[in-house]
Parts: sequence; structure tokens; C-alpha cells
Amino acid sequence: MKKISLVAIAALFVAGASLHAQTAAKQDTAKKAAATANKAAAKANTAAKTAGKASTAAKADAKVATKAAAKADSAAKPAAKTRKRAAKPAAKKDTTAKKG
Repeated sequence: MKKISLVAIAALFVAGASLHAQTAAKQDTAKKAAATANKAAAKANTAAKTAGKASTAAKADAKVATKAAAKADSAAKPAAKTRKRAAKPAAKKDTTAKKG
């Protein structure tokens, strides 16, 4: 009986050590995954900042383009108003009068 109990205790000890090793490996993997996630989040934040700056620049460019279009439009309007009108066509002859 004593031999069986010693073998059982040894088997439990080996199983416990194996379980402990698996847990340590899982924790290490989790730490690595967390570090990778933090790096990815930092890259995403940098990309978001860059996109925000590009958006601000695009807004400024759009304002400049709108102002330039308004100036061009206002410059074109007076030129359109100064066109000369065509002369009126001559009056048509009255063809209802009888010849006689």
C-alpha cells in the first residue's frame, strides 16, 4: 500500500509541476500579446494624429480653393454684363396688303 501511495503522490507532483509550467507559459504568452497590443495601439494613435493633421490641412486647402473660386466668379460676372446687345432685326414687310 505504501508503494501505491508513493506512486500516486509522485504522479500528482508531476501533474502539478506540468500544470504550473503550462500556467507560466500562458502568462508569458499573455504578456507578449499585451506588449504587441500596446505597440499596435501606439502605431494607431500615431496614424490617427497624422490623419487629423491631414484633415486640418485639407480643410485649409478647401477654404483657399473656395475663396479663389469666389474671386474668379466675381471677376467673370462684370465681363459677362458688358456684352453688347445685338441690333434689332429690321421690321418685316406687311404682306397682307392687296396688289391691285
